Amino acid sequence: MKVAVTQMSLESSKEKNLSKALDCIKIASDCDLVVLPEMLMGKRTDNVELYHMAEDVTEGHFAISLREAAREYNTTVCACLWEDTGSDKVYNTAVAFGSDGRLLAKYRKLHLFDALSVKESDFMLSGDELPPVFDCCGVKCGLSICYDLRFPEIYRSLVNDGAQLFVIPAAWYAGEMKVNHLHTLLSARAIENTSYALCSNLCGDLFAGYSAAFAPFGAKINSLEDKEGIFTFDIDITYVDEIREKIPCLANFRNDIFS
Repeated sequence: MKVAVTQMSLESSKEKNLSKALDCIKIASDCDLVVLPEMLMGKRTDNVELYHMAEDVTEGHFAISLREAAREYNTTVCACLWEDTGSDKVYNTAVAFGSDGRLLAKYRKLHLFDALSVKESDFMLSGDELPPVFDCCGVKCGLSICYDLRFPEIYRSLVNDGAQLFVIPAAWYAGEMKVNHLHTLLSARAIENTSYALCSNLCGDLFAGYSAAFAPFGAKINSLEDKEGIFTFDIDITYVDEIREKIPCLANFRNDIFS
């Protein structure tokens, strides 16, 4: 399976961000899976609250446009949208649309980033269900979002459900040690679960960029720097099986002790 990891900076309007996302999908149309960043509709500003941008994440205009692009280019598209709740707070929701436009997976972010100078819980509601695993070209893909990366229990849950690739849209903020944390955590999640792990991040303004992908033995496959871009890589399921045979930590895990 060929995967495209995209990195974008946010524009001043939701429609401009949608246009950039659709351009990314078109550019990566030879890939089986295209991953777009978190906060894809736009960030909160002095004039625009998140609920002003929020829509239904399956039937809203933004979602329909992504679904149609997935169908047009015969690829699976993963993105994060602001989901309307009928209140002044939104869900931060990751979705995956298959090459037939069908909704393959939907996940509301569990861990809201209430840290440093950010407090997402002022504007967002947290989900209450574990993230799902969806199939893309025979590869089991586990969804999560940004700050989830700091909570390894999420990824053990996903790998217990069969995940071979962790798909992580992000709006990872820039700051001291932040890129180091991002790549260290991606590598750790890959190593401890003998799975591929990728992050599609925002860049520019407040965001760190440095989107990356890591292989099941912890090696970095590729990464970007702090500018917009796209990189692609191939998922080799036989390599996942090989690493899991050499280091059977999933089989050796004490499920009788840890629930």
